[in-house]
Amino acid sequence: MRFIFTRDNLKKLAPSVRPVVENGRMVGLTDVDEPKAYIVSDSAPNTPPGLCLYVGTKRKTFYLQVRVGGKVTKVALGDYPRLNVNTDDPLTDVRQIAGDVRFSMKRGEDIQELRAEERGIVATTLGHVMANYLEQYKKGKDPRPNSVKAIEAAIRRLKPWLGKSLRTIGVKSVQEIWQRIAKEQGHRTAAEQTLMWCRAAFNVHIEDQQANRNRASFDGELLVNPFNIARRHMRTRAELEAEYEDRKVRNPLENTPEKLGTWLDALWAKRQSNRHAVDYMLLTLLLGARKSETAKLVWRDQLLAEGLDETEFSVLSLPEGAECGQVTLRGTKSGITHSVPLGRFATWLMRLRQQEQPNQLYVFPSSSKNPKTESAYYNSPREFVASLRSTLEKKSMQVAWSDYAASRGAEIAASVEAQEEFERRYRPQWVFTMHDLRRTFCTVAVNIEGMPYAVVQQLMNHGQMGNVTARYGKPSQDTLRRYMQKLEDEILRHATVLPRLDGEAVSEH
Repeated sequence: MRFIFTRDNLKKLAPSVRPVVENGRMVGLTDVDEPKAYIVSDSAPNTPPGLCLYVGTKRKTFYLQVRVGGKVTKVALGDYPRLNVNTDDPLTDVRQIAGDVRFSMKRGEDIQELRAEERGIVATTLGHVMANYLEQYKKGKDPRPNSVKAIEAAIRRLKPWLGKSLRTIGVKSVQEIWQRIAKEQGHRTAAEQTLMWCRAAFNVHIEDQQANRNRASFDGELLVNPFNIARRHMRTRAELEAEYEDRKVRNPLENTPEKLGTWLDALWAKRQSNRHAVDYMLLTLLLGARKSETAKLVWRDQLLAEGLDETEFSVLSLPEGAECGQVTLRGTKSGITHSVPLGRFATWLMRLRQQEQPNQLYVFPSSSKNPKTESAYYNSPREFVASLRSTLEKKSMQVAWSDYAASRGAEIAASVEAQEEFERRYRPQWVFTMHDLRRTFCTVAVNIEGMPYAVVQQLMNHGQMGNVTARYGKPSQDTLRRYMQKLEDEILRHATVLPRLDGEAVSEH
């Protein structure tokens, strides 16, 4: 029985009735004594040959019959009413879907294999997408350990949603993730990062599906990234800067005797008990480097002696004679190999360190006594930073109490309760992180009279993609060395206990 399918007559078809057809159109229905399943065919001018509808007792299903060679193959397209006619949607219009399937079959493609791919796409979950993204990132051009850890952390936060099919993820799911992490758990930055990684993972998944599109028998690839709407929750750069300022997140050390000078003296005083940490922090400051960049440095002489490939390491070179050293950093955040000279003090300190620890590959080898420690280099300054802060805070609090007590008289000065109350109300003065050393380096640099901005940018190894002039005209190594020495002298100017390079020691180290 053939007639033109319309949305209205398909809705009326049932096993208990039969269509009445005149001139290729359904004009009515007639009841039957015993309900039975039956098949009708579409005769519309624009329909692919072989499109049928099976009207069963439980469901109505569209089929397509196609002759390929001498064999007729019947393929199920999907159930009514999910599929219908005249929907103007390639995902639900059965005639468009039938046309695509017929074309694929005529080309000799295995429709069952294509259908299996379709089912795989529908069954793909958020967990599959995130795991695939992490795997591809690890195999990529320049996978960074910190980014790998961040993606893994995002996957852990997404645990309640990892089993959800991609087809069920939309605005509601994105809002749920934001509500749980940012609002209920109070971790807005973590929520922003999680949604950012989700968006990136979905983009990769979409690219993969589009790359396979020529093999698909339907147009149902995931073409919209639901995590794009996460931008509504993201803070703008201006909002972030204002928040950082309010929360005092960035705390470079002021270049004064009371701040940077006191900090340097307190740091050097700890060298006898922890040379690793003191030298590591000093070199990080004097290079303006990120902490991970300093930690991975290896001695060039030892690297060559062991027959290792220099291009795979960040290296520190100490030439013979009075010439200053050189550092070459690889795998930096900007993706650029960064070569920067050492000043005289940094060179002296590294020569001293090399003498104290000969035959070591890493400039700062791992100091952990835990046999399970995987890192070959020093990467745990957190406890030492906390110890240094504590030392500085105690000294600052004592000075502040002495000034306060002197201004209030002998009675207050002798009162234990008054001192305890003062200490309780005392606000920390030494809130700094390892990255604040890099900020200190940059802050001191830009305030040196005559220091060219191009030199500061080069020493900091900041990206230059948006600055054509900076990419074309770069300061020479001689220029960098000259200004690096000025910068080192300025950073160390207020220290009172660091050794003098002319041989006159202010204090023993």
